[in-house]
Amino acid sequence: MPIARRLLLLMVCLLPAAGWAQDVPPEGAEFTISATNVAEGPVCERATSGNCNCPACQAKAAAEVKKAVAAAYAPLFYNNNFAYLNDPAYDDWHLGEYFKQVPLGDCWTVDLGGQYRIRSMHEQNFRGLHLTGNDDDFLLHRTRLFANAKYSDWFRFYGEYLDAESNNEDFPPRAIEVNRSDLLNLFVDARAFDGDCGDLWFRLGRQELLYGSERLISPLDWANTRRTFEGFKFFWQGEDWNVDVFATRPVTIDPIHFDSPNYDQEFFGAWSTYKAVPGQTYDLFAIQFNNAAGENDYQFTTLGGRWLGSEGCWLWELEGGTQFGENTSGSPHRAGFATGGCGYKWADRCWQPQLWCYYDWASGGDVLGAGEGFNHLFPLAHKYLGYMDLFGRSNIQSPNVQLTVQPHPKLKLLAWYYYLFLDTRADTPYTVVMSPVNPANAPASRDLGHEIDLLATISLTPRMDLLLGYSHFFSGQYYQLTPGLPYRGDADFFYAQYHWNF
Repeated sequence: MPIARRLLLLMVCLLPAAGWAQDVPPEGAEFTISATNVAEGPVCERATSGNCNCPACQAKAAAEVKKAVAAAYAPLFYNNNFAYLNDPAYDDWHLGEYFKQVPLGDCWTVDLGGQYRIRSMHEQNFRGLHLTGNDDDFLLHRTRLFANAKYSDWFRFYGEYLDAESNNEDFPPRAIEVNRSDLLNLFVDARAFDGDCGDLWFRLGRQELLYGSERLISPLDWANTRRTFEGFKFFWQGEDWNVDVFATRPVTIDPIHFDSPNYDQEFFGAWSTYKAVPGQTYDLFAIQFNNAAGENDYQFTTLGGRWLGSEGCWLWELEGGTQFGENTSGSPHRAGFATGGCGYKWADRCWQPQLWCYYDWASGGDVLGAGEGFNHLFPLAHKYLGYMDLFGRSNIQSPNVQLTVQPHPKLKLLAWYYYLFLDTRADTPYTVVMSPVNPANAPASRDLGHEIDLLATISLTPRMDLLLGYSHFFSGQYYQLTPGLPYRGDADFFYAQYHWNF
């Protein structure tokens, strides 16, 4: 894997310059404050006035700014927050900050920035959309540039450019890998109502969508191209509730021409989040997806919710929903999905281990390959049901266990194990794009196999990360016994990814 080795060598050379060693006080510092003192908060009467110069208060302010710097870039870049640049306690520097929080006139504030990402991919026996027996080594590049212009506190314009490319591949790129020079976001926001308990905003234009766990609606950051929509949205941001009501059309990626919305598809709905209970989040959603594109003509309604919470060292997550509507043939559609997880974190132990046990279920159909199973809409499939992206959330069940540890402040390790099997032998497995696998042949077994995912995330700086991942799929009895499959063995996946926000 010459590409992977060259990328790894480059990253290793960057480690010392990126500050892999433990953080040290800046040159000329006159005192050191322990973490215990910082956690205790203000220790003098002047702390609340904002002009306290005592060591503990200065250290607390510096810690808060450091946290804001690390969290400045959000999963959706239009939610980035660079307000820390206006904090007198901030005395660091990162490339690109000169072009952020720039005042224009009396009322405008502008942020300019972006991201560069490069990922080396080695796929063995699954180049394509499933187990194919094909191998490939290739390099993915992605550049994003954004401009965010705010007028006072009631209006803004946001635009984001994307260029995604694939090099050195032996097989044609997937649809999610190439999109040369296009617009990812282009919209305006205006505040329609300013109340005592919240604000109502209106958004119009091309926009990415991300909700909840991203099991149903996600910009799909793993993809080199990301996913976006075109339409409008009303969103309420209140003290106890956030509520979004959106009406959009998915944007179809054209690798070399300007992307356009798919006028044969409608995607609209409402997503609400209740956040008044400390340590807990409640989501309720109602989503409609009407698809008249090609042979996949259907209208699906998805209703459901999610409960995410923590109490002391215990963590939990429950999400599920029912789906109904009409299929291509005019027959009624009935399906559902559910995910339950329980976790425990040892925050006071060495390496801070955290363990999760999940069970995923998504219904299958009654007729082989008829599309009766659950449709997962527009998810972040890569995060769930295996990093190799072999299966979509339809006609599948999976007990899975995740363990994360942090042996160093700049290093996080993850291991995730899945056992995957069909919900019913009356239907076929589905890929991440909801296409049936081997629909002409009935499954000889429900046993799909096992997957193990290993991931190391190295934080080089607050703006740079390096990811090293390896996955292996152990094929099960479905592949050994079912006729008509192109490949029956195991598969391997290795990748190394570097990204830099600026």
